Amino acid sequence: MEPKSWLLIVIRSLDRVHTLQVDRRALIILALGGIFLAGALAFFGHEYFTLLGEKASLMEVNRNLAAKISLLERKVEKASQEKTTVKPPPPSVAIEELKMNRRGKRGGLAVSFRLVNVNPEKRLVSGTLAVVAQDENPRAPVYRVIPEMALDKGIPQQPEKGKKFGVEKHKVIEAFFPGYSGEVFKTLTVFVFSDEGKLILEKSAIIPEK
Repeated sequence: MEPKSWLLIVIRSLDRVHTLQVDRRALIILALGGIFLAGALAFFGHEYFTLLGEKASLMEVNRNLAAKISLLERKVEKASQEKTTVKPPPPSVAIEELKMNRRGKRGGLAVSFRLVNVNPEKRLVSGTLAVVAQDENPRAPVYRVIPEMALDKGIPQQPEKGKKFGVEKHKVIEAFFPGYSGEVFKTLTVFVFSDEGKLILEKSAIIPEK
């Protein structure tokens, strides 16, 4: 029969022999425990160094993302600055020889000017225009507009109702404001709109006393 315990013989000098009996199951348990502990240490060591590697990789990714974001921010800022410095295209028409005459006997104000095509490509320019006269009262100004349309603080709000024009070279435009009792016009403004109703030109002038 196989013995259940091992016999250790300890020899010490030449004196009597001492014996120590150790249970084999205890040794097996201790051996298994040592193997488990070594495996656990190896596992946790591997996980620890793996986490360190992943942390370093994430830090590198974060640095790359931060650099890309900074580059994009600089590009957006540069594009915004370039956009704000872009000047709008010059108007395709000009107002020249603006004349205003007060008519003492009949009353009212006669206006004439030349609408000139200044398009570099010399294409036909079309749209609508309105002429607005303002009196001298700064607190409660009175406006008159030709042709008749809604105004907001002297600015035409219905360009589609304006006087239509089509200019290849130049065209003379005339307007007349009838005189009304107590009204003395001081300022005249010509508004020119595109066919889409966009304001493309605005020109103001002081109306002469005579």
